[in-house]
Amino acid sequence: MNSAADNQLSRKAIRQARSRKRIKVQFKAPQLRRVLTMAVASGLMATTALPSYGYDPEITALTGLARDHSVKAPALQELSIALGEDVEFTRGEFTPADASDFEVTIRRNRVYTGPTFEDYLAKPRFTTVTSANVMKAAAELVGVPYVFGGETPLGFDCSGYVMFIYSQFGVALPHSVYQQAKLAKKIKLEDAVPGDIVVFNDYSHNGIYAGNGNFYHAPQPGDRVKLAPIFTQRYHIVRFVDIVD
Repeated sequence: MNSAADNQLSRKAIRQARSRKRIKVQFKAPQLRRVLTMAVASGLMATTALPSYGYDPEITALTGLARDHSVKAPALQELSIALGEDVEFTRGEFTPADASDFEVTIRRNRVYTGPTFEDYLAKPRFTTVTSANVMKAAAELVGVPYVFGGETPLGFDCSGYVMFIYSQFGVALPHSVYQQAKLAKKIKLEDAVPGDIVVFNDYSHNGIYAGNGNFYHAPQPGDRVKLAPIFTQRYHIVRFVDIVD
């Protein structure tokens, strides 16, 4: 009888012991999760904060992360401020440039030392205006780059080129397509000879007639003086002076 009671008591004690163990496990698991969560969060905070610590020399020195403790933080901060004041950056727009732009700039910065159109007006190179002489003077300048407003062999625009060629014959012309055309006599196309002037009808361009539908001219920015076909039908021919064949 006592043995049965003892067995029942023993089984009861075992159940109570198991119950207490489960309770302990239930309490320990949440605590363990909280501990792990806090550890992970602390690690993330430390990782995030390290760059800011490293950026601030004073905090870096206090945390012991600096290898050389002989460097003082205030000196580094003063150096950063000095550099910030000396260097200024301005945001702007970038525009691609052609090689011809640099070439024009270089040529404009050079000094032309040869005869100018004023020199030729004072002392003409040619004594008579012939087709052969005009073609010779025009061909000598093939390859000179186009420069807006140019009137020397460093660079020409269209009317500057015509003005320079005819100055070599002692003929004074203005630096303007329209004004040059108004000083000349309009002639029929069938009567044109090399050395006459091709003028676009809207006065936007001119050049020196070379015969067979071609002319010498200074075309446009990025291009050069050349012999080329007259590329439009909207033009007429003018003559400054009588041309000897």
